Amino acid sequence: MAKPGGIAWPPFIFTPICLMLNVNLIFWIAALAVRFTIINCQQVQHTIVTTNYGKLRGLKTPLPNEILGPVEQYLGIPYASPPTGERRFQPPEPPSSWPGIRNATQFAPVCPQYLEDRFLLNDMLPVWFTANLDTVVTYVQDQNEDCLYLNIYVPTEDDIHDENGLKPVMVYIHGGSYMEGTGNMIDGSVLASYGNVIVVTINYRLGVL
Repeated sequence: MAKPGGIAWPPFIFTPICLMLNVNLIFWIAALAVRFTIINCQQVQHTIVTTNYGKLRGLKTPLPNEILGPVEQYLGIPYASPPTGERRFQPPEPPSSWPGIRNATQFAPVCPQYLEDRFLLNDMLPVWFTANLDTVVTYVQDQNEDCLYLNIYVPTEDDIHDENGLKPVMVYIHGGSYMEGTGNMIDGSVLASYGNVIVVTINYRLGVL
């Protein structure tokens, strides 16, 4: 059964490093501050939200801790048009709307990048990073120039879907010297649930792109 609800996200401030991402990203995230229509499915635990660009199907995910409530995940959401063809090397353009319901239960491809020789990485990077290098590599295997996507993690506790429910928004911009990395590596579920905040992670163009 459809359950009407609403959500508004307050403005937030980017650090100077974010300016290269263009204001389209800010507009997109602001556009998500719209009225949400939640459809609860007891068996598959899918949720559907309506944005200014179209409807999204997300996934309500329980966390393995009794003090943390479930989190709604909306993955692989475009915040710009694909930067391919004539758009390559150009400022990002707003995404196009989509018909029907867009599946947002899987990560989108990451931006093209190259992991250097592992022996070099072992010498240059912290132990905590190199010890998990095999895990890191799994996140960057699916690469594509069409990579300007974001992921949203929404807490389900309290009044998140109430008419006047307000939640702070935290945007994580991954590091990597503009050469490597992806927002897909950062699971914002725990932070969203524990901090009762909306967490957004993003991909952005790397290297010469």
